[in-house]
Amino acid sequence: MKKILLFFSINILFGQRVVGYYPHWVQTSFPLSEIDFSVVTHVNHAFAWPDEEGNIQTYDNLFDIANSQTIHEQGAKFILSLGGWGNNAGFEAVVSSSSLRTAFINNLIEVCDSYGYDGVDLDWEHPSSISDRQNLNLLIEEMDSLFNEHNSDLLITMAIPVSNWSGQWYDFSFLKNHIDFFNAMTYDMHGSWSSDAGHNSPLFQSPPGDPDGSCSTAIVYLVTTRGIPRQKINLGLPFWGKKYVTSDINESFSGDVIDMWYNEITPLIGNGWSYQWDSNAFCPYLVKEDQSKIITFDDQESIRYKCEYATAQNLGGLMIWALGYDLTLNGQELIQSINDNYLQNHQIRTIIPEQLSIKTFPNPFNSNCILEFNLPNDEFISIDLFSINGLFIARLFSGYMYQGVNQYNWNVHSMKQNISSGLFLISLATKKKNYLQKIIHLK
Repeated sequence: MKKILLFFSINILFGQRVVGYYPHWVQTSFPLSEIDFSVVTHVNHAFAWPDEEGNIQTYDNLFDIANSQTIHEQGAKFILSLGGWGNNAGFEAVVSSSSLRTAFINNLIEVCDSYGYDGVDLDWEHPSSISDRQNLNLLIEEMDSLFNEHNSDLLITMAIPVSNWSGQWYDFSFLKNHIDFFNAMTYDMHGSWSSDAGHNSPLFQSPPGDPDGSCSTAIVYLVTTRGIPRQKINLGLPFWGKKYVTSDINESFSGDVIDMWYNEITPLIGNGWSYQWDSNAFCPYLVKEDQSKIITFDDQESIRYKCEYATAQNLGGLMIWALGYDLTLNGQELIQSINDNYLQNHQIRTIIPEQLSIKTFPNPFNSNCILEFNLPNDEFISIDLFSINGLFIARLFSGYMYQGVNQYNWNVHSMKQNISSGLFLISLATKKKNYLQKIIHLK
């Protein structure tokens, strides 16, 4: 098949945003000078929040290190992050009142001017009603207008949930017109609220079909279901993990679930804890030698896969929670993985076919199969399953996909039909052509 060879700088080809949250509790142990600005493009200073009168509240001494000059000299943006878990009390009151919205926005403009912030990041966790959703629209619309009137360069970004549990209270069809980019919280897929000790941030569902979701189901939800443009989404990368009292991954657990930073986890490997890799989730986990506890987390390898996924999905960038959590004796190990696998400065070669190609792996497969296809253009596609005799079984996907490499993660357990063992045909159809791929399912 004839191919067109295109050469791009990766910084031109992809958005290359890397947004790092910088919480107040790392300010002393991890000063601004430690941030790797060859990787981090936006520093989200966390957290401030509104009180019920529209005033700006912060953690103690948050603004003591507010030094936009240091960050701007490195070519990065400095953004004030508003909210965070547990700091939601003032949002509902402020967004529901026209006068309080105006006061709050004007207070934000004053803070941005005083400390050199390049904008604000909204991390309200979370709106929880129809009125909250409508009033959030009003806040963002008015903020966009007043910011633009005062300084058109001020950014408005937003941290967002990645499933309909909380996502239903966000009007993304409206917000996407006013928000510069969205930080997708593709973590906390499992935790103390879950029925099992699952991964914090699985790239794909583990076990396959897990209703708690994954990074890939999150992006499908945000892009396909909610209509957020890919270039406005940053894939969230957790620099921390979770410790469970249980014997193995995906098993039931007891007691508290404890958050641990990456630099607290890695010294345990080989010191009473064994390293395991989950090939469904594309994530590691640790098991204590007496099988009494496990720790789910991300390491350099899983970050690599997430970087490759973000690139393949043509997302606008990455988001980190939180800067400083990965600082070990070997340096900032996860930041280095982002640099190596996402922000390489050398020229790369991208091969874009004149005709569509499709691959399936693994093949044969048991329950979970990834369909990878390389589209020559942005276009609407459908993916269907047929018997080897050509009888239609089910539509797996229909929606808009983008030029370049795309992936669809198909899990047979998520289907209403019972799929037997045997040979099947996968059909990928565009407006002009239909492509078939044989695949073998083994029960």
